[in-house]
Amino acid sequence: MYNHDSVSLCIIDDIKSVVDGLKGMNWAEHGILIAGAASNGEDGLRLISGETPDLVITDIRMPRMDGLAMLRAVLEQNRDCKVILISGYADFEYAQQAVQLGAFDFVVKPFSEQEIMAAVLRAKAEIMEQRSRLLNLREMENKLRESLPILRQEYFALLVSHRTPWEQAAERWEFLDINLNPQGFIVMLIEIDRFQEQAAEMSIREVELVRFSLLNITQETISEHTPCVVFRARHNRYLAVMGDTAAASPVEIAEQCCRNIERYTKFTVSVGVGGRVEQTSELPESYRQANRALAYHLFTEGNAAIMYDDLLQAGSQEPLTLEYKDELLLALRSGNAGRTSVILSAISATLEHQGSRHNPDYLLSLYDELAASAIRTFYELVPFADIQPLVLRFKAVQGTAGLPLASLQRQLLALCMEGAELVRLNSLSEGQKVIYESLDYIKSRLSEDLTVGECAAHVHLSASYFSSLFKKVTGMTVTQFITAERIQKAKALLVEGMPVQEVASAVGYEERRYFSDMFKKITGQTPSEFRASYHPEL
Repeated sequence: MYNHDSVSLCIIDDIKSVVDGLKGMNWAEHGILIAGAASNGEDGLRLISGETPDLVITDIRMPRMDGLAMLRAVLEQNRDCKVILISGYADFEYAQQAVQLGAFDFVVKPFSEQEIMAAVLRAKAEIMEQRSRLLNLREMENKLRESLPILRQEYFALLVSHRTPWEQAAERWEFLDINLNPQGFIVMLIEIDRFQEQAAEMSIREVELVRFSLLNITQETISEHTPCVVFRARHNRYLAVMGDTAAASPVEIAEQCCRNIERYTKFTVSVGVGGRVEQTSELPESYRQANRALAYHLFTEGNAAIMYDDLLQAGSQEPLTLEYKDELLLALRSGNAGRTSVILSAISATLEHQGSRHNPDYLLSLYDELAASAIRTFYELVPFADIQPLVLRFKAVQGTAGLPLASLQRQLLALCMEGAELVRLNSLSEGQKVIYESLDYIKSRLSEDLTVGECAAHVHLSASYFSSLFKKVTGMTVTQFITAERIQKAKALLVEGMPVQEVASAVGYEERRYFSDMFKKITGQTPSEFRASYHPEL
């Protein structure tokens, strides 16, 4: 075994004095080690086959096998071996032929030690350069092998995002040594349930260990059934592209991933399973479907798999009216945490009752709308320094993907309750107190022909000042507020089954037609249509 900085040398010549003279040179000083010597071509070839030297010095004319025949045999065995021929002037044509065959150099007899050493050192320099190139190549190959998982991840991230025909994907597929049949795919998206709140107290090292272990468990579980590529995606998610298999259904494999992760770690995952696609160009479609299926975990507590093919495929989204929204904002403005809780409970009950008919993204947008309206209200009534920490905490959790509907409701409730308390602690101005006092008065007289003057007189203010102050505090005119409250009360009475004429009278409208016109203008439905939406059997 020779180290990287030395080369091995074999000497072959039928003249003993030449062999002894060459062996006696100070090769070690130059990092050259004598591997052996022979006195004829046949023995020389056996020596070279056994020692596989880097360098050979041989005479052209030798018994049993001449140098040219041996040169051919040596180069057939080891193309990298450097052969230096020594010859007399009479053998000059043979020497030229030898160089054409692949000899490194030749030295004419008689030669000096300096001449032979110079030729050998030139050969060594070339050997060292070849070794350096080979080592660099091997190092690059090692780095490439180490990088293959990342390269596969990057490649599949592109394949699930961009339609790529197999003709374009094939070459890189082979280069990355992807162990997947290039036809028949299913994409799965796996998301760690409530990971952000669970990992809040963990170190970065612990977080990485968790993510790594979940990736391994997922990969091993799927691989028991079918070849796959599994890698991390964004937002505490993993993406799996697996081959189609008849042995187990995709949703069964996904559910097994859930069970194994729960069994071996303290975490759970939610899985969205896309539909089967045939070609690489269709991977984005299966990925979109998996994303869509994962969104439906809004209605679950996680630790489950949902397959896109099992979802109820609907057309356009049926509008969902958030009742009590205005009343919620008024409760927040008044700092009434109790009333806030009651209203949010009513909103949650409505959404939970109708939720299964609605797109998860649609419901999320409704909660975003409520939260944004509440936050704007707080900014108007509470000093920035007091309210900003609460808003930032809410937004940090709100930005977490995969929260179930119940968690969103809890987060919104916490935001509104704490915000209402901050409003109360920052105290209302006298003008605000007066207006909020008038609201109860207005709500208790919705069946009467109420005027702005009567409302103002109740709180001992002039009609003009009361109107101005009312708009400033509530954001609405007195008339707008009265109308909104009447319509809200009318909705409740209609749902209870009261006849339309009686509802009109109960909310201050003497003429049913005028009431119906006003109701439709605000709600988009006639009173009868609204009631029928809650009681289709009537």
